[in-house]
Amino acid sequence: MKFIKQALITAALCFSSVANASFVNFDDYTFSSWGNQTKTGTQVVSDNGSTVTISGNRWVDILHGVTLTSSSILKFTIEATGLNAELYGIGFETDDTYTYGSIDNFVFVGGTQIAKITRENPLTAFGSYASGDGAVDFTIDVGNYITGLFDRMVFVLDNDKNQSGSFVSFSNVQVCDNALVCQTLDFGSTPIPEPTHLGLLAMALMVLYSSRRKKMI
Repeated sequence: MKFIKQALITAALCFSSVANASFVNFDDYTFSSWGNQTKTGTQVVSDNGSTVTISGNRWVDILHGVTLTSSSILKFTIEATGLNAELYGIGFETDDTYTYGSIDNFVFVGGTQIAKITRENPLTAFGSYASGDGAVDFTIDVGNYITGLFDRMVFVLDNDKNQSGSFVSFSNVQVCDNALVCQTLDFGSTPIPEPTHLGLLAMALMVLYSSRRKKMI
């Protein structure tokens, strides 16, 4: 019995790992035009890397590897000013190729063409955000719609009709393992640790052992 108790304690220590929300620090990346969709404007990183502000008509990517599972959550803050763009969104990709209509791995949250996106591919439309709505937090169960391994994230400010005059900021971007990990944290703060499934199992076994020991006494 003593051996079992020691084994359970060891299992809890070994397998209770920390599953943190993964914030994107834009200072760590180089931005590139994605899919030949960048026509005008710039992107500027601020707030110690927590924010990227895009202007004009740009789809840009960073080489940021992401694994999306069925429980993954995408969380970010968006704020758009100036002319209302056609689309605001974030995508997950494995290459630099854009094909019209092939946007299954994108999350669009607003713009003048969001109604069109909803009609053509409702799984990629998640809001009706418009310029002037202020800073809005989005928490999207992205794993319900997109899963797989991706080597880049794409940030979209699409405005073919008006090539200048639109601005959008993406801040506190994070991909979380699940709802327990995805906390309402600011960039740079310490995420709350969450045990993995094995850690939870080990702790459950320890509780079971303790209860059986009390009965024996």
